[in-house]
Amino acid sequence: MIPAPSAPLIRQGDDWRAILSFNLYRSLIGFGLVALLLFGATTSLFNVTMLDLFRLATLIYLAQCALAVAATLSRRPRRRAQIILACAVDVVFFTCLTLASDGVAGGLGMLLLAPVAAAGILLPARQATLIAACAAIGVLGQEGWHSLYTPDGHEEFVQAGILGILFFITMVLGHWLSQRARLSEALADERAGEIRDLASLNLRIIQQMEIGAVIVDHDQRIEILNDEAVTLLDMDAVPAPGADLRVVAPALANALARWRAYPGEAGESVQIGQQSLLPTFSQLGWGAHEPTLIFIENAARQYEQAQQLKLISIGRLTANIAHEIRNPLGAISHAGQLLAESEAITGADGRLLDIIHRHTRRIDAIINNVMGLSQRSPRNRKRLGLASWLSQTIAVYRETAEQAPIFDIEAINTVQQIDFDPDHLRQLLFNLWDNAQRHARQKDKHLHIRLIGNRTRAQRFCLDVVDNGPGIDDAIVDSILEPFFTTTREGTGLGLHIAAELCEANGARLLPVAQMPGACFRIVFAHTTIDAGNPAPPLEYKPIT
Repeated sequence: MIPAPSAPLIRQGDDWRAILSFNLYRSLIGFGLVALLLFGATTSLFNVTMLDLFRLATLIYLAQCALAVAATLSRRPRRRAQIILACAVDVVFFTCLTLASDGVAGGLGMLLLAPVAAAGILLPARQATLIAACAAIGVLGQEGWHSLYTPDGHEEFVQAGILGILFFITMVLGHWLSQRARLSEALADERAGEIRDLASLNLRIIQQMEIGAVIVDHDQRIEILNDEAVTLLDMDAVPAPGADLRVVAPALANALARWRAYPGEAGESVQIGQQSLLPTFSQLGWGAHEPTLIFIENAARQYEQAQQLKLISIGRLTANIAHEIRNPLGAISHAGQLLAESEAITGADGRLLDIIHRHTRRIDAIINNVMGLSQRSPRNRKRLGLASWLSQTIAVYRETAEQAPIFDIEAINTVQQIDFDPDHLRQLLFNLWDNAQRHARQKDKHLHIRLIGNRTRAQRFCLDVVDNGPGIDDAIVDSILEPFFTTTREGTGLGLHIAAELCEANGARLLPVAQMPGACFRIVFAHTTIDAGNPAPPLEYKPIT
């Protein structure tokens, strides 16, 4: 904030320097007057009529100036007391010198302008006005003394009045300039504080950047280095400011030297340790000695980002292709159904129609899975009573499945609640159950699916979907949720991936477990509760790893 006009001028150190400069000026005036006395030039220059008074006042003034300089250097007494004393002494002694000479006509009255201006600059308005008024009264008073005690004197009251008015004008201008200086410096301090804050903010942003950032001067001395750059450059500790980049990271320094020699060429990767880094150089400013900003990125990370963008593009293309295939596929399926109704179809032709129907259904399932990857419906979480909701969902699945498995719900409290989108959870479970139908059903026994409530070590509720099939091979447990990963020729590799995405959309996680008998897919929910209004006691859950 800008200080009020009555606030002290700028800083204490600046005040003391101003007082010292003023006292040195006064001392210079005192030495000059003593030198004129020694050479006998005062009479001819100032028309001195009272030489003894002039000589005594000059010597006392020089001694006081020397004492004032010493007091300023020792900073005793306080600043304002020294300023008032110096200005008052000047008014008194210069008035005496004017009196000892030919009045204002002698020109010594002009020396009063300096203390009046100093008072206006260094003192508050009231005290500065008092100094100016004393100076004006002094020049007018000495002219009155001349008119009374010097019979042959030439009184210059008009000149004395003009000089007095000039004192007030000088004081006002000095005070106005000091106020302007005070406001300007306060504004400069405020702007400097904002610049410091911005510099601190920029430094913090640079430190939090996910890519390395280094700023070096024209001699390759490090000015700024963020934490990510320290990690990428494989440094044991953060180097001190001013460290030589050629010593800290010689490979990066060589790349910088090549860029400065040939700035138009594209940057090349730098091998540091086991990492391949890609530096980008930028000159800060236009001069040859301006600092250089270096961004450092992991080349492997850039490659991964490029691959992700490529996968996104391929996914969009695949979704468009799937959409275009759906129309002719529907026509083929409809034509096959019409053909099956014909009475001229023989047994061999019927088998061919069954092949057409089976494969069109398979292609349609693939298209639905691909479209599901690119057109995910927005989530609509609801509070679900898990046990009753599972019973209803199992009933719906049994109605649609050709050979429904046997379901068991175990260790799920009747008052257990979860937050999940019911449509997402239904599609998720249907995908898991369909996967069990394809991979776990065996000829010599029925497919049995168990839905087991459990808790993790962090006491998060989870639902295990366990079948009685051969289980998950340890070699594929880390890849089974990846898109397009499948172990059969008929599969698309998208069912489990879509299930995992549905979990992530609702803050849950889908984890394959290979250690249990049969295949187990664990759904770890984000938030679950027990209905406090239902007095049924919760079941005991066995913690799992």
